[in-house]
Amino acid sequence: MIKTFDELGHFLRKFKKFYAYNKYIPQRFKKFFSDFQKIIQKITIVNSWFRKKDLLTTIDQWGKILKEEKLESWIKRYSLNKKKKSKKVLVIMPGNIPIVGFHDFLCVLLSGHNIIIKLSEEDNLLLPFLCKIITHQKPMLKHKIRFTNNIFHEKFDYVIASGNNNTARYFEYYFRKHPLLLRKRKTSIAVLQGNEKEKELIDLNKDILTYSGRGCRNVGKIFLPYNYDLHLILEKSFVSEYVTKNYKYIDNYKYCLSIYTMNKISIQKNHFLIFKEENNYYSPISVVYYEFYDNLNQLREIILKNDQYIQCIVSKNFLKKEVDFGKTQYPKLEDYADGIDTIQFLN
Repeated sequence: MIKTFDELGHFLRKFKKFYAYNKYIPQRFKKFFSDFQKIIQKITIVNSWFRKKDLLTTIDQWGKILKEEKLESWIKRYSLNKKKKSKKVLVIMPGNIPIVGFHDFLCVLLSGHNIIIKLSEEDNLLLPFLCKIITHQKPMLKHKIRFTNNIFHEKFDYVIASGNNNTARYFEYYFRKHPLLLRKRKTSIAVLQGNEKEKELIDLNKDILTYSGRGCRNVGKIFLPYNYDLHLILEKSFVSEYVTKNYKYIDNYKYCLSIYTMNKISIQKNHFLIFKEENNYYSPISVVYYEFYDNLNQLREIILKNDQYIQCIVSKNFLKKEVDFGKTQYPKLEDYADGIDTIQFLN
């Protein structure tokens, strides 16, 4: 099965290269290539949150990860019992960013189980198409993958679900009789020390605005040394200016700007991004909260105490578990959401 996902990764890499450099597509991929182009185009029409550049970021990310040597290195850490009876795993996928549930999909199948997928209406085109590619390579997977629109009519053994804190309460109640891996709302932060290079600040803007800032791996709050000039970040945000083509994003920006202006709240901004000083961790779309610090050691303790809110920490030589600037949307296979080992849960 690893070879099947390796082949999918190869397809995604070739597809990304075609868009970036107009490269030639190998003969064996031509069956799917034109249809995949149409799917990408359709997604951008039916869901304005998913810009083409974001979709290509997703394709690039999974193309880099789905390689045989990486998959083998990751999965060999586990003692998988191949003789154990396969379970039916219901995966309720969110739709805030493209194929955000693909890692769960991968974990279930490589663990030897069968998957029942409930897609979000916001993201119901990309994964079914990728399934066509892998089932073409390995037809027996058709019997292990099933999509459903009604979870109430399904029989399953395990549940993996992601949602906000309100839906989490519903999931906890409804699936109380099943083993449940439940992910709640999280956000990501950055810690600047004032010596960041220009490229790092450009990459930080990617961490903030890729996928319009809707993912748990998007930076929504920044900790800054006192007297830090926020315009050093804002003037590098041109790299993500494509979000202005998303009218839903701009509606959020205009709404937040009007609220802050009417209430005479001090902010820093450009024409599509707002910085507001705030202790809270969860910022609205188009807004980044910031907070000043004067002692890195004290800040380190504060962040560790608030770990339950944080998915990623973007910094340089600040913590052991930190993410490089510009890499929040490129997690490794072992970077599990909420720090919960999905394969261990399934076993």
